[in-house]
Amino acid sequence: MKALKSILIAFGLLLLVLAIVAGIKAEQIFTMIKSGESFVPPPESVSVYQAKLQSWPQTYTAIGTVEADEGITISAQVPGKVKRIAFQSGAYVQAGEVLVEQEAVNEKAQLDAAQARLKLAQASYQRLVELRKRNIASQSELDTAVQQVESAKGDVDDLRATLEKKQIRAPFDGRVGIRQVDLGTDLQVGTAIVSLQATNRVRVNFPIPQGWLSQISRGLDVSVAVGDAEGSTVAGKITAIGTEINPTTRNAMVQSSLDNADNKLMPGMAVSTTVTLSEPLQVLAVPSTAVIYAPFGDTVFVADKDEKTGALKARQQFVRLGQSRGDFVEVLDGIKAGESVVSAGAFKLFNNQALVITDKPTPEFKTDPTPADS
Repeated sequence: MKALKSILIAFGLLLLVLAIVAGIKAEQIFTMIKSGESFVPPPESVSVYQAKLQSWPQTYTAIGTVEADEGITISAQVPGKVKRIAFQSGAYVQAGEVLVEQEAVNEKAQLDAAQARLKLAQASYQRLVELRKRNIASQSELDTAVQQVESAKGDVDDLRATLEKKQIRAPFDGRVGIRQVDLGTDLQVGTAIVSLQATNRVRVNFPIPQGWLSQISRGLDVSVAVGDAEGSTVAGKITAIGTEINPTTRNAMVQSSLDNADNKLMPGMAVSTTVTLSEPLQVLAVPSTAVIYAPFGDTVFVADKDEKTGALKARQQFVRLGQSRGDFVEVLDGIKAGESVVSAGAFKLFNNQALVITDKPTPEFKTDPTPADS
């Protein structure tokens, strides 16, 4: 009995100790909960940007193809061997300048003979005129003499034209390409000799979807980007709009004309062409760094000021976005002009968190940034 009594006393003491420990722990946990409920996290340092309306030019960009204002492949008009090449590949030539001369010994001899026949026919005609005045020659003989003079003139003119065609000349000012013939080459009619391109002015043709045609008109400004270097753009204007829609692509071709005095553009180039429409768009824009992109919806944090304390608090707001331009993105719905959004540090915020605006310098946001090459 005494042993059982001792066991019960020991068990009771153990339960008492456990109860005391449990009470102490419960009190500690309760105290921590109370402390957690009253804990206020320190404010986060952020940069803010005031959402405002911006005037964005309406632009359309497409890939265009450069064409010379005038461009042809010079070819032979009459057969004959190349006697002289009077140009250097890639050189600039003037209108009327001889590029290639063909051998013309036979034609010159034939011209001398034709001129002799013409001279004889003219002399015969003059004699018949005098004889006809005295009624010695008939009118038929005089008519035959006239026909012989005209025929001889035709032969002379034909040979002169042939000799002129053997002097192959540039029809306009421009730059020649790489010659495709050599001395002694036997040219046939239509044989290509060299490409000639007038590149002081060029045309750029590019497609426009049918939905944009109502906003496109002659005279609109066009900017053509040439390579990636800063300032490598050429300005021009729309000069023509196609009269039909491609049934496959539903696009119409538009042509622009550009000054190319410094020869930045070469025929055949593919270039990025941007058309600036007449009326700019008024858009509400915020920096793209202010937007938190997520599958369930895009959000920004608005910095609201407490009316009583004046302190700033973060309010997460869903937004509907539009087009982007440079460092900015258009906000179609969700915020209003004049509201301040967190532009740097938004990723670390939660709803109702206290904010403090940092005094550290922030990068300048631009609609047309030009980052320096690294």
